[in-house]
Amino acid sequence: MTDLELAFNILYKVVYKEAKSNDEINKVADSANNLAFVTKNVYGVLENKIYLDYMIRKLSTVRLKKIHPSVLLILEIGIYNIYFLNTKDYAIVNELVELTKLKNRRSKGFVNAILRNFIRDEKEIAKIKESDDIKSLSIRYSLPEELTRYIYKNYGMDYTKAFLRYINSEQVISIRVNNLKTDKDGLRDLLLYKGFEIEDGHLSKNALKILNPAGLVNTDEFKDGLFTIQQEGSMKTVEILDPKNDCKILDLCAAPGTKTSYIGEYTNNKAHIIANDISKDKLPLIKENIDRLGLKNIELSNFDASICKNEFVDTFDYVLVDAPCSGLGVMGRKPEIRYNRSMEDIESLAELQKHILDQAIKYLKKDGVLVYSTCTIGNIENKESFSYLSAMDNLEVIPIDGKNYIEYVNYIDKTDGFFISKFKKK
Repeated sequence: MTDLELAFNILYKVVYKEAKSNDEINKVADSANNLAFVTKNVYGVLENKIYLDYMIRKLSTVRLKKIHPSVLLILEIGIYNIYFLNTKDYAIVNELVELTKLKNRRSKGFVNAILRNFIRDEKEIAKIKESDDIKSLSIRYSLPEELTRYIYKNYGMDYTKAFLRYINSEQVISIRVNNLKTDKDGLRDLLLYKGFEIEDGHLSKNALKILNPAGLVNTDEFKDGLFTIQQEGSMKTVEILDPKNDCKILDLCAAPGTKTSYIGEYTNNKAHIIANDISKDKLPLIKENIDRLGLKNIELSNFDASICKNEFVDTFDYVLVDAPCSGLGVMGRKPEIRYNRSMEDIESLAELQKHILDQAIKYLKKDGVLVYSTCTIGNIENKESFSYLSAMDNLEVIPIDGKNYIEYVNYIDKTDGFFISKFKKK
């Protein structure tokens, strides 16, 4: 199987079967001739899909909705390679025509004609001719127009442009040092010896940035639990919670367990931690992380966080609500999110967050600490939920670095877009 066919198969699952790009890429890591090329194609098509379709519309007399899904995907891969990867020769066209024969044979002439016509008139076809600035940005950076308008309405044009440029740029991987097994300097030396390029993180005290992460999860250091892959904004959530040893902590929406495991490390394996998630299928992943990192005193739980669990009332010193959210802040690493979210989803998730927060407050002891965080941007899920909590008589805001809440901006802070706020129960 060629690398282009591998990329096609991954993209088909992500676009049409709602698979996760990261998971699918990891599955083919050992079978790809050039994994970097496969990865670049997968992320490149996802990051530019709306723009690619805009160009295909100019070339095709057949409406997009009438083009067979496999054929449309092949055209997107082709236009991406020609325009973004500067693959000008006709070899890529021939290879994609051969792939079309496998997926939808009768369309091979159609694919051949579209791609060759694009090569002949690439510069003109690539021009975006829209008078509406927001619509133009939506096409150029392939974020659905309603989400682009939502970001613009919340933050203005300069933020919107910079945000969109950032989510379509190459993302830098951060790792969290497991201080129960090593230290930052020791881990850095081990990874430098293996050829990794490393920079210090600038938000979290336990973060390192890996500039060439290929093969990182196959290292003995990862398998032995010396580190975890985690973005710095996510790490800061636990550091702001600042849980103490010998206390009781609830991570109410825990999957995949990255923050849970940091809580375990942060409290030196001396706290009693309950990691809960509504999805029972996700608990094994949390358990896998816990075991790899050598963590103890973590109990897994499976219930709906929006419904009160009576036995938890007035029980916990700390509750972390890293709430279910639209995930707009992580689109740079998970580009498929942009096609799976709508304003209706955002509004629905914001209501769910409030139901979860209502229960979380009940679980806190007097003087207990609540942290509410999301990996998204926009007022509906973030500031409105913060205002909802702030209005409660039994909570008081705990300032973070002199502010009522923290909003990490991806293009400034070089991490996922994150919102974090902290409260104490009276």
